[in-house]
Formats: sequence, C-alpha cells, structure tokens
Amino acid sequence: MKNQIKALLLVITFIFCHYGMKYFWGKSWIPILSELDQHTDLLLFPAKYLFIYGPFLLIATVLFKPIHWYELLGLNIKDSQRYLLAALACCTPMVIGYAFLSSELNISISGVVTGSIYAGFFEEVIFRAALFGILFRFCRWGFIPAALISSIIFGLGHIYQGHDVISALMAVTITTIAGTWFAWLYCECGYRIWFPLWMHILMNAAYGIFSMSGGAAGDLKGNLFKATAIILSIVYINVLIKGGKKREVTLSSLFKNQPNSSSLSIKTPTYGLNDA
Repeated sequence: MKNQIKALLLVITFIFCHYGMKYFWGKSWIPILSELDQHTDLLLFPAKYLFIYGPFLLIATVLFKPIHWYELLGLNIKDSQRYLLAALACCTPMVIGYAFLSSELNISISGVVTGSIYAGFFEEVIFRAALFGILFRFCRWGFIPAALISSIIFGLGHIYQGHDVISALMAVTITTIAGTWFAWLYCECGYRIWFPLWMHILMNAAYGIFSMSGGAAGDLKGNLFKATAIILSIVYINVLIKGGKKREVTLSSLFKNQPNSSSLSIKTPTYGLNDA
C-alpha cells in the first residue's frame, strides 16, 4: 500500500476517533470508574484516552507493522533520563517566575497526575509521535503540512479555555503554535518523544500548581516566564546540533520530506531499545 494512501487512512481514522469515538464512550462508564478511583479521575482519564484513541493507535501499528511499536510511538527509552534533566533545566526559570507571581498554591497529587502527567503523555504520544511523526517520517509529508494538521486539531481541542470569541481564538492559535513547537522538538530529539513530553508535563504542572490564570493564552507576566522555557529549549536543541547531531527539519523538508532525509523509512531496520 502506498504511503499516501496510508496517510489518508491514518488521518481519516484520527479525525473519526478524535471527534466521533467520544460519542461511543457512554456515560455509564463514568460513575463506575469514578467509584473505583475514589473520584480522583486517576482511572477515568487514561481509560477515556485509550478508548477514544485506541483504534487510531491500533490501525497505525497495523499500517506500519514493519516498525516496532515503541519506535512508531517515539517511546524508544534511549536518552529519556537525559531529556528529563534538560526539560527540568529549561523549565526552572519559569517555575521560579510562577512562584514569584503566585498568590496561592494548588498542590493536588491527583490534579498533577490528571492535568499534567496524563495530558502530557497521551497528547505527545498521540498528536506528536503517532499522528505528526508518522506523517512526517514515514509518509514523507513535509514538516509544515504534517505539523499543521496535528497542531490545528490539537489547538481546537483547547477552544473551551476561551470565555469569548477572541479568547477562544487566542487559545486555539497559541496551542496550535505550541503543538508545532513540540513537533519540532520531537524531530530534533531523534524522533523520541521524551523531551517534548517532559516539557509539556512540567509546564502544565507549574501552571496548575501555582494557579496561573488566563488559560492557554495566559497573561503578560506569566507568558514572559513561559517564554524562558521555550527559548531555553531552542537553545538546548541548537547545542545538540552544534555538538554533531544532524538537523532533522530543514528548508528542504518543510513541504516534502525528501527520501535522503535521516528520517526512518518503513523499509529501514528499526532501532532496538538499547541501540544507539
């Protein structure tokens, strides 16, 4: 099956899951799972994510079955600890700034897990590694079309954070840009999801713990500190590139990922969990 046909099936499946599977979820599961996790949503959230996006992940692994599932989903564990340390370093100034601005703390373990860890993990694996990553790496879409289709859908999922038309548009625009930035981090970190995943989790956690206001759009002071994390992440990637890492997103791959790119081909042997 040609890659473009696979890409079309992948996108159609994703859109169906994202917008349609929620209607098959059913309300009967909510009280059952809420009772089991004592209304912390620790079971409800992952169960709902897996129910809604499970068919998409299954079809993706079937369509691209020569690729190991952990490679397809960006979950090769090599360098995961290094990327955690890098994310901590990038987010530290933002955390300090939020602590300075905050007037109250919202320290809730279940809140951090559901609002930060679950959101960061599932959104990065599903939107960045599975949807964007497959389109860019294996279907040879350019970075811009692959990033836009995943990031716009990701952005539209945050429209609820706006309280009027303007703020809703701002929330969608900012999260769409954020999704594109996460996609770039994913590419430049060897198509491993760990660095954008840790950045997503830590930024969400800081935002929630320090009760920052403004939704996805944020406010001026908060955004200034958030910008430090973004800038430092870009600096980190450039340090890796200067250290010898090949740049993955180039002018030649913006609209079509050329076959001579270092992106993996579906006919290329994949890396094992402990390979370099």
